[in-house]
Amino acid sequence: MAAEEMNIIAIELGSSKVIGVAGTKRSDGKIEVTAHVQQDASKFIRKGIIYNADLAVSCVKNIIEKLEEKIQKKIFQVYVSYSGQGIHSVHNEVIRSFEEEEHKILKEDIDSIYDENTNYSYEGQCILDTIPQEFSVGTQKLSDAVGVMGNRIEGRYLNIIAKSKLLNYIENCFKNIGGVRVVEYKLTPLVVADQLLNEAQKNSGCVLVDIGADTTTVSIYKSKLLRFLSVIPLGSDNITKDIMSLQLEHKEAEELKVSKFGEPYASFTEDEGEAIIRTTPDGIVIKRKELSSIIDARLTEILINVKQQINESKYVRESLVAGAFLTGGGANMPNISNVFKEVVGIDKVTVRKNSQSADYILPQGIKNSETRFLAALGLIANANQNCTTDSDLNRNMFVEEETPVEPLQTVEEQTADDKEQTQAEKDEKTKKPSVLKSFINKFATISKRITEE
Repeated sequence: MAAEEMNIIAIELGSSKVIGVAGTKRSDGKIEVTAHVQQDASKFIRKGIIYNADLAVSCVKNIIEKLEEKIQKKIFQVYVSYSGQGIHSVHNEVIRSFEEEEHKILKEDIDSIYDENTNYSYEGQCILDTIPQEFSVGTQKLSDAVGVMGNRIEGRYLNIIAKSKLLNYIENCFKNIGGVRVVEYKLTPLVVADQLLNEAQKNSGCVLVDIGADTTTVSIYKSKLLRFLSVIPLGSDNITKDIMSLQLEHKEAEELKVSKFGEPYASFTEDEGEAIIRTTPDGIVIKRKELSSIIDARLTEILINVKQQINESKYVRESLVAGAFLTGGGANMPNISNVFKEVVGIDKVTVRKNSQSADYILPQGIKNSETRFLAALGLIANANQNCTTDSDLNRNMFVEEETPVEPLQTVEEQTADDKEQTQAEKDEKTKKPSVLKSFINKFATISKRITEE
């Protein structure tokens, strides 16, 4: 591996899947994805929270082993992203006064009030990440207060918090995976936003709505900073489960949801609404208007919750100049942009599926569904530590390459012939002196002759 290149391993714990991606950060600045693995997480993750620790550990171990097999390298550390129900942002302020009338604010002062903020206690919850918002010194509002003169400073912070068990369960999961450490835990909404939004859009103001399987995340950016975040415990899989009430299996319901017949708020004639789009093996007839009605009801509920979160952020729609950006599996539904405009009341809506921030070389398996891998790709793009070693580094350096090494056998694997041969070899060894012993005996004989002469 060239010195300029790094092999990065990223694992995303999603609400419905666990995804592992191996990527090489090349010396030319491009990121080449060399392997990817995904595994269903519905049996041990619910709305982003691990509820079966053993299955979670087994899944992550399996993903790491598969990645190692594909890239033929040993993985010793990984980057991890996560999200989950109950994650939300809260504002906090820290005030510090100084004895001097004209105190020069130092970096140490900024670090001190930052630490005071991160040590703030929320009952039953913990701080997952902190985004400094601004500082006030006198009448000045600043993004950086180092070097400014004043006797009082007020720091404003956006703390992202959740129930302590959310991160504790994840950390415990990786602690039980031997030989692999976590370089960094990152919140998936922040990683995805960096992949989909550019600085201009974050500066002018926008809302990013990630409609996942079990959760929907609302993130608001203004003046280049995250200003609000909330994870709603509703997602596109709720729509799929509603469609299953028409006596369909989950896979069939999912296919109908994203098909042309799954168009929400569809405008069709009475005859078009009566059109039969599916007949089940039990003879149940599904009409287009029935499917549309089911999708409309649940999608409306999700988007009303999105609208409510935007209202709670205190950022009026007019201040979000860049509009709304939709992503996630739910954003693949037909006509989703028009429905969002009608329910939420934001006219400028963009469905975004591909990264805007890095130059990736992607295999076909990711090109066709890049949205699903955005968090893992973002982890790789921002990583700065190599995560692998060559798979043969633990090989015995004293073994000659041309000498084949026989595989070890267990006691149960040895046949009767093997046992007889093993005993014969032992007997032979008792008869034959070792090479070193023969050399010592020969040297002693020569020495004796010289002495006698």
